[in-house]
Amino acid sequence: MKAIDRYVLRNIVPTVVIILFIAFVILCMERLMRLLDIAVGNGVSTLVVFRMLFNLIPYYIGLALPVALFLGVLLAFRKLSLQSELDAINSCGIGVDRVIRPAIGLAAVMMVFNLVLSGYLNPYGRYALRVIEFDITSGVIQQGIGEGIFMNLPNGYTLRVEQSRGAGRDLYGVFAHRETEDGRIITMTAKRGQLLTSVQDGIVSLRLYDVTRSEWDPASKGTGTLQTGVFDWPLNLAELAQFRKRGGDERELTLFELMRGELQNIREGRTGNKAEQTPPPDMRAERILPASAVSSELHGRLVFSLSMLFLPMLAAPLGIMTRRASRSFGLILGILLLVSYQKVLEFTEAYTGATGLPSGLALWGIFVLFMIGTTYLFIATFRRSGTPPVQQMEAQWSDFIGKLIAPFRAKRKPA
Repeated sequence: MKAIDRYVLRNIVPTVVIILFIAFVILCMERLMRLLDIAVGNGVSTLVVFRMLFNLIPYYIGLALPVALFLGVLLAFRKLSLQSELDAINSCGIGVDRVIRPAIGLAAVMMVFNLVLSGYLNPYGRYALRVIEFDITSGVIQQGIGEGIFMNLPNGYTLRVEQSRGAGRDLYGVFAHRETEDGRIITMTAKRGQLLTSVQDGIVSLRLYDVTRSEWDPASKGTGTLQTGVFDWPLNLAELAQFRKRGGDERELTLFELMRGELQNIREGRTGNKAEQTPPPDMRAERILPASAVSSELHGRLVFSLSMLFLPMLAAPLGIMTRRASRSFGLILGILLLVSYQKVLEFTEAYTGATGLPSGLALWGIFVLFMIGTTYLFIATFRRSGTPPVQQMEAQWSDFIGKLIAPFRAKRKPA
């Protein structure tokens, strides 16, 4: 690697790392507040909350990568241009097309990393998060019981606890209710309970303390009550409602599985946005996903990742400026362009997946327009001498704003 490549990377990489860290922390803190609300409402320990947040790390890193790369390249080229280092490099016969090469190489590495995140790590993390959320809402938490939730046990009882501590294994205010087929109503209450796991067979039992058992018989209209100090109640939490297998949502499929599903849909001529309700027995999901959903998810991931390769060609022209130029126009314009492009991709992916329109044609068409636009802006910047195109755009924008507000300016009275 030549000295100029190392110097450009030294200006880009620290900024990328800092912005990636800041963006990741901001995104995680926003989601952490929502997860804490779920935890407080269902009596979940803090450890479960951080487990849920850990599964979202690939998703948030994938969101922050394009922003970090774009701002890193833009700020690096702005520094080179404002300190006249870029002019010195150009005076040596080295053009901007040569200076941008290490940034494009870094973008290629980050593109591959983003494909790994979005194609393999994020689907597994998203599914693990949904399993934990299902366990919380159904009452089973790490082989424990959450508070304030009505659990339907396999033996016909409905169980609820007022307080749950120790990851759902120390229970207080236990209430159980069951109604038999002949109309008998059985209720059990206990001041305290504890979940115990057998070492031999692994069966979970609920040990209740200060138990009161009441049974009401509709035939005799009588009620029988029994009190005991300790009662061991065998529970098989493994027989409770289980979450579906991975693949019920197209976002839970890996990149290879999406490609295989897309090829299978093409071979079988399956199109549209309707799902098959009777999948083959070897399918992961409980139903075959709509062909439009699989296609839009596949093309969306590929387009989003490949777009990172052209971000340096968009960021560099927006960062090149003279000393007299505004230092915020290129930055604000670049962020607006990047956010708009991402939102257009997200909307197109969601719209084609819901309506059954050809997602490949729409998404790749947007990508081609983005590629042509960034390439044209980059070529126009390093081939033209004088004022950069972005700075000319800034001057035109300033003139336009000046003409708009000119009628509202206070006119000076002649002396």
